[in-house]
Amino acid sequence: MLVWFPEGHRSHTGELQPFRPGIGMLLNRFPVPVVPVFVWGTHEAMPPGKAWPRPTKLTIVFAKPLDPRELGQRGEGDQPQDRIVQALYEHMKELVDART
Repeated sequence: MLVWFPEGHRSHTGELQPFRPGIGMLLNRFPVPVVPVFVWGTHEAMPPGKAWPRPTKLTIVFAKPLDPRELGQRGEGDQPQDRIVQALYEHMKELVDART
């Protein structure tokens, strides 16, 4: 098992940020199922610049496993890893948008 944070850093606004290319390269090389997970409420619990978290309700959303090969066919971009990143980002955006 491997946990990957595809944005590369915490968001200053709490909004979903563009994904870095590393997740696409990894999934292109090792096409194992990827389970998107979104943790809702972390920005409120510990916004950037704060040293200690605040007590806040967190909600963890686990999506269905995705096949990187299918992501590579659905996404846009010249390289397979670019298509994987773009399709995975769009999938995560749908999860986020469904909560708002």
